[in-house]
Amino acid sequence: MKKNTVPPPFHYRISGLNVASDIELPMRSRLNTEDAQHVDVTLHVNEVPTQLSHPTRSGPNWSADETSFLLDLPGIGRFIASNGQRLTLQPADGIPLDDILVFATGTALAGILYQRGALLLHGSSIVHEGRAFVFCGPSGAGKSTLAAALNQAGCSFLADDVCSIELVAGAPRVHADGRALRLYADSIGQVGLKDAVGPKVRMHIEKFHVQPSTSLYREDGIPLAAIYMLSDSNAASPPGISRLPSLTAAQALLRNTYRRRLALAYSSQGQLATQTAALLSSVPVFRLHRPRDFDCLAETVESLQTHWGKYAHD
Repeated sequence: MKKNTVPPPFHYRISGLNVASDIELPMRSRLNTEDAQHVDVTLHVNEVPTQLSHPTRSGPNWSADETSFLLDLPGIGRFIASNGQRLTLQPADGIPLDDILVFATGTALAGILYQRGALLLHGSSIVHEGRAFVFCGPSGAGKSTLAAALNQAGCSFLADDVCSIELVAGAPRVHADGRALRLYADSIGQVGLKDAVGPKVRMHIEKFHVQPSTSLYREDGIPLAAIYMLSDSNAASPPGISRLPSLTAAQALLRNTYRRRLALAYSSQGQLATQTAALLSSVPVFRLHRPRDFDCLAETVESLQTHWGKYAHD
């Protein structure tokens, strides 16, 4: 591949950063000309090294040193995040570029954000009455589906899968990730978004980019009101919302840090623990037990709206 010498033509706001990209990213809003003049990060398609010279941390398919994070996904592509400013991707032979963008704007971009000292949670976020609410859980927990249902119920969509939180004068704010919802086909029909479906997230997976009915963007982020840990309800844990004690909440936040091992690779002198403590000092964390059944989505949405009315203004 030839080295890119032409300024990237596409400009986006992603997780609090202005990103200039060689390639168009699916179903993301472009920045206007004035906002695009300032660039925090550039995204390029170019050759990516097969290994770092002197990695200090490593995990499955990745390695990192003080300035670089290399992600190597066999049969998919390689990605390198450098100095919190440059993200380069190289598809594997025969793999369409569009099929690897989900990794570029997920794990690889997380490398950029962690190099810049960000706090990231594995969750989705919506905005209700000017305040952000984050829903955390492992992959498949229903974060995106719940965010979509709340969006259809009148909340504004803010972020899906990666929630970038910035502490501004000690007050946490959530940045919009600039992307569409990403939903499986069965979820799309249940939340009433069949007319908003875009391209597949990946070619061989029945998961789609879906345009939210309303979304919200503010350059300085949205004040964070509360965080919810999603759990399935059962006979022993009926549907309901309960506040987690401080220690349990701290452990839950650390477990739901986005790509936690990568976060720790760039967390010097206990930074992640310090950020988590600062977050807990001003934001409550709750356990949300709810049925996973699609037919009960409306009840979960109603219970959250009731909870916000009773609690969030205290």
